[in-house]
Amino acid sequence: MKKLLVLLVVLLTASAIFAQTKKGDFVLSGGTGLTSIFTSSTPVYDGQSGDKTKGSSISFLPSFGYFVIDNLAIGLTGNIAHNAYKYEDGDKDVMNSILILPTAIYFFPIDGKIRPLAQIGVGIASQTYKYIPKSGSNEESSSSGICFNIGVGISYFIKENISFNLGLSYTRATLTDSDDNKYKEKQGNLGCNLGISVFL
Repeated sequence: MKKLLVLLVVLLTASAIFAQTKKGDFVLSGGTGLTSIFTSSTPVYDGQSGDKTKGSSISFLPSFGYFVIDNLAIGLTGNIAHNAYKYEDGDKDVMNSILILPTAIYFFPIDGKIRPLAQIGVGIASQTYKYIPKSGSNEESSSSGICFNIGVGISYFIKENISFNLGLSYTRATLTDSDDNKYKEKQGNLGCNLGISVFL
């Protein structure tokens, strides 16, 4: 009898854990990239130090998905990032970027509170760059292009409809300068992301 009761509790718990990734459900997520929040660097050539650079970086990763079948959600993922660097002479570099990607996310149907997941997305990227000298005029440029993202991770369900997420992702983008379409920049970024999801 005790074994039957334990088995029933386990089955009920498992079905509750899986309930939030069924067809017709929604998932809302928010996260941040685990990059260096504050950095500093000093170039050294032949024993001589150059200008010291201080920087800060912050990113936000919102996403929305709808489960078209059990465990597979289709939606939109965004990446909003701000990077700023200040040189010892007072000059500054500021870069802002936005990525919007239609994305597919698959939650592997494994028993328990921890669920592995994989995702893939293709979309557009936009980037603005501003050089702000201590004296003189600012220099600005912008670029845009196609990007794609692949990632893997795990979701740990602390409640039936709330999970903490930890993952690795790789993003690749090819950006074309808005003023000179002959100038292109290829970017690649491997990152670690931490976030939280709510299932509705």
